[in-house]
Amino acid sequence: MAEARRPAPAVVVTGAAQGIGAAIAARFADAGHPVVGVDLDGDRLGAAVADWPGRGHVAITGDAASADDLADACERAAATPSGLGTFVANAGHAKAGDSLDYAAEDWDRLLRVHLTGAMVGAQQAAARMPSGGALVLMSSINGMRGFPRRTAYGAAKAGVAGLIRGLAAEWASRGIRVNGIAPGPIKTELSAEFLRRGVIDEQEFLARVPMDRFGLPAEVAELAFFLGTPLASYITGTVVPIDGGWSVQGVAG
Repeated sequence: MAEARRPAPAVVVTGAAQGIGAAIAARFADAGHPVVGVDLDGDRLGAAVADWPGRGHVAITGDAASADDLADACERAAATPSGLGTFVANAGHAKAGDSLDYAAEDWDRLLRVHLTGAMVGAQQAAARMPSGGALVLMSSINGMRGFPRRTAYGAAKAGVAGLIRGLAAEWASRGIRVNGIAPGPIKTELSAEFLRRGVIDEQEFLARVPMDRFGLPAEVAELAFFLGTPLASYITGTVVPIDGGWSVQGVAG
């Protein structure tokens, strides 16, 4: 008699209610992983979870930088038959502004959500990965290049890149891989709102993208799935741009 196949390990995704986070959660769910989604918007998260394929998914209305909320999410994932296999720190927000008078409370909130949230989530997940696992932390090309009026966001995302390198080196002996993703212009609800308000100019962005289009959340989800599973078993400490060539473009066409 053939041996029963072991269930796929659980995955925790923060900021899972919409956009890139929802796409990442759906990609893991489609591959048979139970997903624990965390988001402040409980109603939207519940609707997203209902659409994910498979079963065993959990929606947690919570703060992606709260140790208590992330401990709850990781504990629920760890309690599944195959335990917690992957943690994805995706939650975030953005607020542009002139650096000369950028409000201290806005600076603190950006760093708390993006950088502190990634660190706290990594700690809570790693503590519940006794046999190893994978962490995927969301950085950005804003953390690799300078963008006027987006200095706070860029600083937070550059911090995430540094966090990835440090944790990868420190936790490799624990069997925990730590990698990151640096999206460029991706077509999400947030980017659509920025376009509508004139915060970003579509043609200005596309002039810097050799592939001449915005990326899709599903494309980022494929990269997250690769980095968060044994497909990337010998990769750690990397931050992979997914930007249509933005980061290698020399002169805008």
